[in-house]
Amino acid sequence: MNKRVMKAAVAAVAVGGFLLGTAGTASAAIDKDGRLESGEFGLYYNSGLGGCVFDVAADNNFADDYFKGGSCSGNGQTTNDNTASYWNRSVFTQYVFTDWYKEGIQGSLPSGYSGDASSNFKNKISSTSIIAR
Repeated sequence: MNKRVMKAAVAAVAVGGFLLGTAGTASAAIDKDGRLESGEFGLYYNSGLGGCVFDVAADNNFADDYFKGGSCSGNGQTTNDNTASYWNRSVFTQYVFTDWYKEGIQGSLPSGYSGDASSNFKNKISSTSIIAR
């Protein structure tokens, strides 16, 4: 009788762990999918949070990243040196840099901040991080 109870308990724990694991991934934000979700940082192709968005947590080099979003302005354009506005939906301060690998001019955007890029950063952002260099 004890073996049956133990097997049932192990099976219940395994099923419960599986259900918890899959429920967490279904609602988690997935960066670089063209949808800015809670917990992500979004860079927009146009000013005023317009056009396609590049959604990311952090990335040292935008050279191989592209704006996504279907029929929006900028779809398929490289993100590198091509960002006009941004929205920080993460809980961390987001740092942007004008060169790859956190080099060049550094700017910081607090959690919840959204707006147009200043003249120092408009169409010049090449990398981002949640930790300053």
